[in-house]
Amino acid sequence: MKTLALKSCPTAFIIFVVFISLVLIKSSVYSQTMEELQKKIQQSGMTEEQLKQKAEAAGYTLEDYNKLQQAAAKKEAANVSATSQEKVIVTPPSVTRAASFAVPEFEGREGAGGLQAFGYNVFNYSPTTFEPSLNVPVPTNYVVGPGDELVITLWGETQLVNNLTVSKNGDIYIPNVGLVPVNGLTLNEVRGRIFSVLSKVYASLKSADVSAKTKLDVSTGKLRSVKVYVLGEVNTPGGYTLPALSSSFTALYYCGGPTINGSLRNVQVMRAGKMIATIDLYEYLITGNKSKDVRLEDEDIIFVPPVGKRVAIAGNAFRPGIYELKENEKLNDLIKYAGGLKFTAYFDRVHIERIIPFAQRKSYADNILSLDLNFKSVNDLLNDKYSLESGDVVSILGINNLPENRVSITGYVKKPGVYELTPQGMHVKDLIFKADSLLKEAFVDKGILIRTLPSEKKEIYNFNVSLALRGDAANNLLLQNRDEVRIFNQQTFFPARSVEISGEVKSPGTYTRFKDMTVAELITLAGGLTDRATTKEIEVTRLDTTSAEIYSQKFTLALPEEYWKVAKGDDFMLKDFDRVLIKTDPLKNFNQTVTVTGEVEYPGTYTILHRGEKLSEFIKRSGGFKKSAYLKGIFVKRGNPIFSMLEPTKLPDSLKIKYNYNALYDKSKFNALFSGVIPIDWEDFNENGNNVYDLVLFPGDEVVVPKNPRVVYVAGEVGLPSSVPYKEGAGLSYYIKQAGGYTENSADGDEVVVQPNGSKWKPSGWFFIPNDEINSGATIFVPLRINKPTDVWPIIRDIVSVTSSAAILVLTVKNLSK
Repeated sequence: MKTLALKSCPTAFIIFVVFISLVLIKSSVYSQTMEELQKKIQQSGMTEEQLKQKAEAAGYTLEDYNKLQQAAAKKEAANVSATSQEKVIVTPPSVTRAASFAVPEFEGREGAGGLQAFGYNVFNYSPTTFEPSLNVPVPTNYVVGPGDELVITLWGETQLVNNLTVSKNGDIYIPNVGLVPVNGLTLNEVRGRIFSVLSKVYASLKSADVSAKTKLDVSTGKLRSVKVYVLGEVNTPGGYTLPALSSSFTALYYCGGPTINGSLRNVQVMRAGKMIATIDLYEYLITGNKSKDVRLEDEDIIFVPPVGKRVAIAGNAFRPGIYELKENEKLNDLIKYAGGLKFTAYFDRVHIERIIPFAQRKSYADNILSLDLNFKSVNDLLNDKYSLESGDVVSILGINNLPENRVSITGYVKKPGVYELTPQGMHVKDLIFKADSLLKEAFVDKGILIRTLPSEKKEIYNFNVSLALRGDAANNLLLQNRDEVRIFNQQTFFPARSVEISGEVKSPGTYTRFKDMTVAELITLAGGLTDRATTKEIEVTRLDTTSAEIYSQKFTLALPEEYWKVAKGDDFMLKDFDRVLIKTDPLKNFNQTVTVTGEVEYPGTYTILHRGEKLSEFIKRSGGFKKSAYLKGIFVKRGNPIFSMLEPTKLPDSLKIKYNYNALYDKSKFNALFSGVIPIDWEDFNENGNNVYDLVLFPGDEVVVPKNPRVVYVAGEVGLPSSVPYKEGAGLSYYIKQAGGYTENSADGDEVVVQPNGSKWKPSGWFFIPNDEINSGATIFVPLRINKPTDVWPIIRDIVSVTSSAAILVLTVKNLSK
């Protein structure tokens, strides 16, 4: 029967489809089918009441129909929730915020230079300054709208929590209850409506008192966003999407705040074409009162008109700046906005610089007036109702820094500082006693009083401190306001002088000369004598001031070795600037040693036994030569400060680059090897008795007796710098060839050959006279040849110049002879 009815009636078919959808809705797999079925229902053109009747006629209950409608409402609410989730995340737009809030019209005005317009900088702060707080309860008068999330909680006999989002139609779907319209209701009204609906389903909720077995709470979750418009004199006008709890302050922040030409005191909020509020930001900025702020709703408009009357206040106010005044506000209001007066303010007179108003300018030749307002008390100033004009600059003057009853004392008193000048008549003696008297080192024969005159010039008075303390009228001066008393110390008039000690003391230097100081005492202060010192001849030089030709006098004295036991009367008394020289004992020769190294029986460091001890004596003391000693290589090393002062030859970088060679002839390295070396021809001394090689050795000398290295060292501009095995009788060319021969840049013929004992080898210079042998251990150095190019052009230029001059001279003489 039902089948026939479905075939014969399209409406019955639709009812059947509704039934099928109630089954398919339980599975998400058929979500697309569900959407298509709902579209067919909407396209049928039937009203909701007609659909209900057809469903009943087809045998379906009203509950089946409601389930379909509830499923559709749930889907729509989920879509709205997802959309609202995106909207509440509001990011401030990129706004260029001003770094300075100077008003151009006040620039260059007397006292107003550098002043900033008050209040505009607050919109440069962090975005959280005016953001609505998410950690406070939503107010009960909050108006619920589409996109808001409501949290319905039941506890007690019935346990239930539902998070429901208001749909675009303004209702919420409550399971087992149905759709509940909430749009436009306050949170309190929504709570009442939901209680009324749920109490019909849950019997334990019917009673609203404390005896109810089930309790209800309705709160908000995530709130919707609102679209508002900020227009007028703002930095970035336009539309803004803000959190639902946003206020006019929030919108002003997001747009970057008013421009420097926008008003802070007449911000208008418009809703549905009507002005609902006028906000004065000064109330918030100055008093912290935010009660006039307005919570925004969709399509609200915040309008910032141009700024009104502007007045600057400069000087001794707590917040100097440029302020916007309303028409009925006066001078006292301006001072209040500026935070009041500083304690340094001069209240007797206030100066106002005024740009003459438009209506009055025909009465004046120029444009700026100077006005002075006089007051008898600070209260008169703070309560004055003087009217100000736009562009006025109000200057709060400051007091002077001159003291009324102050005196001071400095120097050598126990409590220097500033003191009160008592009206009974205060003298120098009284001030010194107030300063807890003098210090022990104070000089009592002279003090100074500096007095400041009414013209600000200063006078100076001298007094005797000792007599002033005794009450002497001539010295115990009567003090006046701003007097300064100075007490000096003994060092000012009797400065400490010095003496100097040098030579064989442990701490030579300059020392303070004490009264009746002696030489022995100065030696003690200088740490005592060194081991090399002698006290038999101490020299003291003293400054001579009797003659321009004689600089100093000399005194010679002797002290015992135990100089500290000398009686003061037997010692030499020192005077200022004396110089004491402690001489070295010539008989105390410490650390006089010579070192013998190498191939001797007992190498080591030997003390010089007597002046003039020679090389042969040290060789004998060291046990003589070993069999391995190379006598041709013996030399003495002696330090010579002159060699360390020689500067090495520096070649230009261009030559180094040209020849691409780093091993150039470096005198500093060559000197390090051979400077300070004294050649010893031991065989000549031993066989021929040539005493020139039997040197007298000095402290620090080193005698080197090497082994035979059996090689010759070849370095410099050769093919392969190396150690060439020694060949008896071989000449220079042999060793050069063995080291790779000369290079292209070799200075052939300028070779330097140093024998192993440090002596220089020289060729005989004669073909028929053989050269000296190059011994084992010799060093051959081939330097770099540097050809200096000859610049012929200057020579040619000079020749041409001389020739031309001679020709001119000949022609001149010839013409004169005619």
